Amino acid sequence: MAEPFHLHFPDDRPDLTTTSVSQYLDGLGKSVLDAHPLNGTIEIVLTSDAELERLNTNFRGVNKTTDVLSFSLQEGQPLVVAESEERTAGEIYISVERATEQATSLHVTLWEELGRLMVHGLLHLAGYDHDTEETLRFMEGETESFLQRHNVPETRSVTSDER
Repeated sequence: MAEPFHLHFPDDRPDLTTTSVSQYLDGLGKSVLDAHPLNGTIEIVLTSDAELERLNTNFRGVNKTTDVLSFSLQEGQPLVVAESEERTAGEIYISVERATEQATSLHVTLWEELGRLMVHGLLHLAGYDHDTEETLRFMEGETESFLQRHNVPETRSVTSDER
């Protein structure tokens, strides 16, 4: 069976490639995917603010950076792939700079904030959104639930102004 996701770490951040960070993100991601299965693997790319700004501008028409972007490759027409080929369900891009700033302001470790952003992205790929107060609260609650199961303290509540 194929791995449910692949983590891609930036070359200029060897501190993120430690076993403890990889194990934490791996366990957290598998927990989310156990509860919200996706058909295929997920590519999770930890990258720069500049890359998130480029993607946000090109794909969403928003000319500014953001902390996390998710791209589903399951929406619309089904992909035609050979049975032996690994199918990609989606991609998640996380800004390490933004995660670092947010971790500092939230008084959590960088890897904890990376985990929060990864869960947020995985929930988007599973079909959840935060376009109303009700769906925002559901996503927040679901995110906190996964983080607490992995010993990450609840640190924030996003307001509709931050969407």
